[in-house]
Amino acid sequence: MSKGNASQTYLERQSVRNTGEDLFLEWASRKGYKVHRLGFNEKDGNVDNFYELNFYLRNIPDFVITKNDKIAVVNVKGTPNMKWKEVSMLPNLMEIYSEKNAPLFYAFCFTGENPIFKRAETVIELWSRATDKIWHDGVVYRRLNLEEN
Repeated sequence: MSKGNASQTYLERQSVRNTGEDLFLEWASRKGYKVHRLGFNEKDGNVDNFYELNFYLRNIPDFVITKNDKIAVVNVKGTPNMKWKEVSMLPNLMEIYSEKNAPLFYAFCFTGENPIFKRAETVIELWSRATDKIWHDGVVYRRLNLEEN
């Protein structure tokens, strides 16, 4: 199965492998994390009329991971590109899904690398330092510099 890209429609992207999540699950297994799917799995369990759901319900984080006495909520990304609409809801997502001892992280996962974990607060900061770009469909996004803290 091939990888998707931003030039494809939503339906076209559903017919390809979710490389970011696959890489994250492989990493978690190697590191001994217990992984619990929290969000929707559009590849193996597509929900009919998904876009009719509430915006925050559609954006439930992907996983909860645990190891020993640690727990975290994780959203997985297979690209450093973040849409404005996703970043704009992060303060609310942090209020809904993040706790001091169970923070909300983004795991940016790329072939041949360990995931790059960023707290949701840091994603907002990285967004503020990046420059607007626009995809072919008019969606505004920014490419985050994940090497920044």
